[in-house]
Amino acid sequence: MESLQVSLNELAHLCHLASLGKLLGGLIHNLNSPLHSLGMQMDVMQHFILKKSEISNDVSEKLSARLTQMNNEFENLNNQIRIAGMRADLMESSPEKLDINHFLHQEMQFLKTNLYFKHNVETTLELSPSLQAITPPPPHASLALGLFLERLAEELERLKRNTLSLGTGTEEGHLIISVQIDDAALSKPFRDILEMDLQNPPPIPEISGEMHLFISVLLLRNAGIQFEIEMNDRGTSIKLLFPRGNGMG
Repeated sequence: MESLQVSLNELAHLCHLASLGKLLGGLIHNLNSPLHSLGMQMDVMQHFILKKSEISNDVSEKLSARLTQMNNEFENLNNQIRIAGMRADLMESSPEKLDINHFLHQEMQFLKTNLYFKHNVETTLELSPSLQAITPPPPHASLALGLFLERLAEELERLKRNTLSLGTGTEEGHLIISVQIDDAALSKPFRDILEMDLQNPPPIPEISGEMHLFISVLLLRNAGIQFEIEMNDRGTSIKLLFPRGNGMG
């Protein structure tokens, strides 16, 4: 097979299904630890209760501490399931508007749950309070932005950097998302995909290891969102510029 023609909608749908599978796998993996901890706590409590005919104050305090730990584990489980559900809904839905600030808050909360991969990237947000929701949003914007941020966090992990700064604002009529990575340069394959010519994209074999990034950039660029990259002694900055008028009120 020399070529395969796929529409953007079909490509987005396939990427959505792949992301859901990855999300489910991460959720199952992350549930193992708290469930194991809950089982151990329940065994210990059962041992205390069956062994003691009367529960002393000391034992009562220990049981209370273990109940608190169990409650924290339940909260952890509920939070991961809730966020996974929110992420699945977000990727599948076609919202009437896109609030970039709210979206970034949700994405950072999602990344902190480590459902896709374990990472140590801490994110700071500087969001402009004056941004308006984009109505209607660019097609597949939520899916594409989510994939891009996920891959960006993985890139920082590869670069052994643990700080990612995200911001929003406006510039010459464009709504922008700004990304700052201190003291590091993006890998050449990453940069090449951000700067690729849509009329002459790289052959699939050359980007087989970066398909999620390629698809996210392809969807964003097709929606009119442009990338600007600047590298200097301080690190790397990336700007995502939305078409003029989006989110400007």
